[in-house]
Amino acid sequence: MSKASELIKSWRIWFLICVILLAAFLFMFVGVRFGIDFEGGTMFQIHLAEKVDNIEEVSNIIESRLNWSGLQDVRVYATEGEFIFVVVRQTKPEEVKRIESLIKKQGRFEVLIDGNVMFTGSDLVAVDQDPNIPSVMKLRDSYQWQLPFVLSIQAAKRFRDLAFHKCTPIVLPSGEADYECAYTYFFIDRPTSSVIIISKETFENDKAIFLSGTAKIPQGIAIEEILKNIGTDVLIVDKGLSEEQLTKLKSLTSKKKYAIVDASLPENVIFTVEKMGFKVKTVEAKKDEPWLYTVSGLKSIVRLRPSITGNDPYVERKEDAKIFTELQIVGSAPTKEDAVQERSELKILLNSGALPVSVESISHYWTSPTQGKEFLFQTAIVGLIVLIAVSAVIFLRYRHPLLSAAIVFTAIVEAFVTTSLTSALGQSLDLATLAGVIAAVGTGVDDQIVITDELLRGHDVSKEATSLLRRAKRAFFIVIAAAATTLATMIPIILFGFVLVKIVGFAYAITIGVLVGIFVTRPAYSEIARYILAEY
Repeated sequence: MSKASELIKSWRIWFLICVILLAAFLFMFVGVRFGIDFEGGTMFQIHLAEKVDNIEEVSNIIESRLNWSGLQDVRVYATEGEFIFVVVRQTKPEEVKRIESLIKKQGRFEVLIDGNVMFTGSDLVAVDQDPNIPSVMKLRDSYQWQLPFVLSIQAAKRFRDLAFHKCTPIVLPSGEADYECAYTYFFIDRPTSSVIIISKETFENDKAIFLSGTAKIPQGIAIEEILKNIGTDVLIVDKGLSEEQLTKLKSLTSKKKYAIVDASLPENVIFTVEKMGFKVKTVEAKKDEPWLYTVSGLKSIVRLRPSITGNDPYVERKEDAKIFTELQIVGSAPTKEDAVQERSELKILLNSGALPVSVESISHYWTSPTQGKEFLFQTAIVGLIVLIAVSAVIFLRYRHPLLSAAIVFTAIVEAFVTTSLTSALGQSLDLATLAGVIAAVGTGVDDQIVITDELLRGHDVSKEATSLLRRAKRAFFIVIAAAATTLATMIPIILFGFVLVKIVGFAYAITIGVLVGIFVTRPAYSEIARYILAEY
């Protein structure tokens, strides 16, 4: 039997061919998923306000929230500390701003009346499940949105008890009977852990807006009701902090971590609050919206109806009042687009649930699709240059065209298989991942040189008459020892290194590349090299 027949019948060669075919199949039918470095996208770095025991819960809520928003290919990486990384394929500034708005909200949904919590987001059984209720309707000079939801029985009973007889019978100027009903206040992220500091001028302006009403706010709302339901300390500052207010702030430093400050206040007031140890967030007033409405997380103010409060038809005892599990959140916006966006954002927050901690800050960087294509082209050029340089060095070292070609061919196969498998296993190909592929191939070339040198020593006439097979086995021992060291370095990064999220792709690629080398390309190359040295 000739050496060529032995080579063709070798299981190592056939195993290599099967792996190449598998990689080609994955490449054609699964495709290669490029990361944001090449396709464009945005990475958000989320800094949580404090460490949490179950960081996976936070990342799952964020991922669910973004999936509910309709985004595709969202990837969320949790760390063991206070950071979470989110990667999305969006680069439009308005979309990035919308995503950042969704992420930074803790999402604590609460409904209050007279300062008492009626129900929270955890009490909702279903959201927006009734197709018969229109989502947005045109009113006279605004658009009204509605979001139906279903309460749990326990929450529905609490709602019944707190709303019972909250409507007062009145007589209209026309002589008709009617009811004056209390309002319920819907909040997202009510700032209960903050102290609110507002200027007297802004406060008086807010007071007037609440009384006159807007597209979002019904007329006749007393600002005292707003303060009661916000449920935190609010300081109204005239020209500067009074002694009484300074004393109050000092007493709150151990209870409150944050201070939400009216941006129109003098800088010395803001500096004093910061000096006391508060984390200060300055907020500017929006046009035609009360400052307190903005900073309190108030999303909707809904008037109760006599049919819900047990006033019409009249019910004597609250235990006999009807329990309502199906309710609606109602809001208004000046345009249809704003109404749809407000409703959609609230629905996303309610469906995804609240984060167990608040978000301290968010930073992001993005790559445009045009830049990504340039990076991909440049990476391809670098890869080609590396291939040419490696081929030249190998040829100069061995002066053996077939042997050099075998080493280069094996390196190309290893790069192709590693890239296909890495992408098929869910890792996007970004700069770090492709760097890992190149590093893995470089390690592979080193190993092939070790194998080749050992075979050449056995091939030459020397004092040691050792067979090529024995030399190959000795070379494999060296190769496997080196590979084990690489794997021991990379696997901890994959398992525990999400804090180094930008290099996890590198670790994935080099680990897969090393495994491909050990089990596929190195054995096949040793067979090819033995054949070449024996025949040529």
